Amino acid sequence: MTLSLPSRVLSVLLLAASGAHSAVSDRAPLSYASMPVDTYVPANAAGTTTLLDLVQSHADLSLLAEVVAGSAGFTQAFNTTPEWSFTFLAPSNMALANNTGTYYSTYAAQPKGKWWLGNLLQHHYVPGSALTLADLTAGNGAVQRLQTGSYLYVSLQAENGGTQVVFNNVSAVSTGDLAVTSGVVHIIDHLLDPAAQIFEPAYPSISQAFIPGSCANTALSYC
Repeated sequence: MTLSLPSRVLSVLLLAASGAHSAVSDRAPLSYASMPVDTYVPANAAGTTTLLDLVQSHADLSLLAEVVAGSAGFTQAFNTTPEWSFTFLAPSNMALANNTGTYYSTYAAQPKGKWWLGNLLQHHYVPGSALTLADLTAGNGAVQRLQTGSYLYVSLQAENGGTQVVFNNVSAVSTGDLAVTSGVVHIIDHLLDPAAQIFEPAYPSISQAFIPGSCANTALSYC
């Protein structure tokens, strides 16, 4: 029997897929696929301080460094210099060790938990705006909302006479205004859970750059 052209193309694709599957058959089903060791990573310019440089060099971020290393692609992402400015709210060792609970410890070790950790890191990253402590306390004590790289919102408020920034009513900045190339980092003492996102129209948005992809029409009130 002679196969038609579409059938022959389909047969070739199936054979190719079968060969690709056999090439990775030594990995257990549903296990987490780590980053290939030969992945190309562009070199950084001399004098650059990447987000990864800061995380790996700061004693209070050693557990965060382990989380980044265990999430495929994030070591490379943290070790690049973006063309945009950014803010990163870095969970401290206290945030990751004492304020997570059994659910976090159990789920994070699972393959799907690795994917969840990646989303969690994105929820602590604000692309497009390098927000200093002065920017974060400009609301004069009023509750404001800040959009993150997950497109969800966290609340923030300056407490203690404007000297302490607190996110989601629980996560305080312990060390702020740590400079890296293109961005600024603030260390916080609790994780910001994406499931705890806020959206209150009465809360004004902090002044930040529009995050591409977060909304289709910036004329809408909720964008």
